[in-house]
Amino acid sequence: GASSRADTHNSHLFTPYCGRIITMSAPSSPSRQESPSPFDALPHNIAASGILSFITSTDWLNFRLASRACFQIVHGADCDDSKRGISTTADVNSSVTTASIDEDSESCESLWRLALVRDYMFDSDEADGDGDILHQCFRSPVEPQRDGDAFLSTADRFTASNSFISWKHWRKLDLRLHSFSYRNGRKIQASEKLVAPYFLRASSLWQKIEQWCDDENRSRSLGSEIKSTLLPGRSLDEDLQEGHIDIDDSIHASALKATYAFYAGQCDLSDRSNPFTGLFGGFQAYHIISSSRWSEPSFARNYIIIARGEMNLTVMELNTGQVYYIPQGGRTRRLLATPVSGEICQRRVVNGGIQEEIITTSIDSKDSILRWFEEHANRLYQGYYSVSNIISNVPGTPNGGRTLLSILRYPALSDTANCSRAVTRGVEVVASALFVPEMEMFVYSIRLRLLAPDDEGYLSAEARGFESCQLLSRHWSISKISPNSNVIEVEEVRGEGVIGLYPLLYEGRYINYEDGGETETDHGSGYFSYQSCTQANQPGSLEGSLQFVPGSVAEPSGDVFNARVAPFPLNFSQFLY
Repeated sequence: GASSRADTHNSHLFTPYCGRIITMSAPSSPSRQESPSPFDALPHNIAASGILSFITSTDWLNFRLASRACFQIVHGADCDDSKRGISTTADVNSSVTTASIDEDSESCESLWRLALVRDYMFDSDEADGDGDILHQCFRSPVEPQRDGDAFLSTADRFTASNSFISWKHWRKLDLRLHSFSYRNGRKIQASEKLVAPYFLRASSLWQKIEQWCDDENRSRSLGSEIKSTLLPGRSLDEDLQEGHIDIDDSIHASALKATYAFYAGQCDLSDRSNPFTGLFGGFQAYHIISSSRWSEPSFARNYIIIARGEMNLTVMELNTGQVYYIPQGGRTRRLLATPVSGEICQRRVVNGGIQEEIITTSIDSKDSILRWFEEHANRLYQGYYSVSNIISNVPGTPNGGRTLLSILRYPALSDTANCSRAVTRGVEVVASALFVPEMEMFVYSIRLRLLAPDDEGYLSAEARGFESCQLLSRHWSISKISPNSNVIEVEEVRGEGVIGLYPLLYEGRYINYEDGGETETDHGSGYFSYQSCTQANQPGSLEGSLQFVPGSVAEPSGDVFNARVAPFPLNFSQFLY
């Protein structure tokens, strides 16, 4: 591997050549009269591939000082004396068009692609391609960072003009990332070294989260609230050592460092007017309200706590890199929060039958935290989660006009595989479910509304036959796979109202009633939503109907009708938040 300091130039370079050791004295300055080098007569491609590929990238920087020809081997044929003083401490933010690299030199480009693969863990197959991904890198600040500055920003990412420029930027980032260790003379272990593809992946996922936060059409005002809670990114090099972690080759911290380089958790939300602005969202079921926030780095034994909720912790095991979900209060000690290698048999109830799928995966747990974050960022970006009032329609607790926006983890309409929609006589029913390990339940969410003129599937009052309608009762068919056989067991559930409420629906709004639909409690706009639970003993599906009376319970204006609830899955997720 490369030396820990790329900008240290030794006065001599020892390298094998023709079966013997040759000592080369580096010129003290570019203007010094040069002596011929034994490499001067070699074709550049032979020297680059046959000799330099066997020594470290840092030694290449020393080798290039031996003579003009050696410099041309490393940096290409188009160079002059004024270009020979390039070092890795140059201002990396200067225009790459002024860099002293011959972009047309294939052997030089191949040499530095090799360096990117060898030093910063790019895929060798990518190095054999057009090289574009290998040119992706990050600018480093010219001035020393101040307290409160983020270690990296997604805006720092750019495409270098060639592989040497890219390598130089990655080298500077490496020196910054491990500056605490270098100052204290600690060797960087292979399992914690800078892995460039991890940083590029982390940049992409954070860019998606930033874009979601900035888009009020998707995140409403919650996006700016969440963004204001994010703490500046940091390197974690010092955190790992001050956390009394025994750092050896069994510690897998590369993906962890990449994730926390851009942002380093959320601030304490308990003293905020809305404590439910956790990055990973939450749910509400009956009187239980839970929201998970991204945690500042907190080390405990061989774990780092990466997320906290009212009823759970999410941790990364440093020995493996695997992310685990730890429910509090349930019988389960810990659950895998991301998929792992092996065969997984997924069984689902689809159209009244059992569907089985064998999924074979070969997954390295070392990047588990990145995959965990990437999945969440993709769900946000694709609109698989909605943003709404997390405390709406809590039984026996009128809203009192309060609105506490949160990311709701029940799958939204964009997630067509896990969310259903049906419209009956203008009444829209959206339904989906979430597996909650700490409750050992599937929490299902039902959202109701009477469609307004701009909504898909709208019917006028004349066409549907009523101005308003009020919910009377419910009927569920819950299908689950028997644990001992491939038999579907169906449970029928009937009851009055929903969680003790009898909402009266108008176009675009609703009024809540209790006591059989006679006592008004509160009101709201948009969807009337409520959550309930069913035991999470086996996967399955849920469907049914809701019975409505046109008009209201007090003043009916027609016959009772059934609003369909289309089937939606009750599945165990491979990613837990």
